[in-house]
Amino acid sequence: MIDNDGSFDALADSRRRQLLVELVTHNPYHVPELSGKSQEIANADENLFQQHLSSSRTVPGVDEELLRLHHVHLPKLADYGFIEWDRDAHVVTKGPRFDEMRPLLELLIDQQKEETVVLLRE
Repeated sequence: MIDNDGSFDALADSRRRQLLVELVTHNPYHVPELSGKSQEIANADENLFQQHLSSSRTVPGVDEELLRLHHVHLPKLADYGFIEWDRDAHVVTKGPRFDEMRPLLELLIDQQKEETVVLLRE
């Protein structure tokens, strides 16, 4: 069983939560490819790339969210074993430890459904 710190770290970012919730019902999940300037930055010198990811500056034509997905969020979830990521095919599937996270994800899904019902009633 995964430690609580790992579970909460995996769920700490909204993009990672969204991806894990998606995998509950959509397995596999297709990840958009990096292209253009986003791909150029990803292929740049590792130190420059890490500086870019840690800065708040943006570069015109770069999909910052997709860049972080490919180089921060997906690797982190794969390291925890929650996903398996085929970088060449751009496909994410449930990892060997995904079912350990499932109860938390189902709680999130139920909460989202309840919030939607409340919004519809208002």
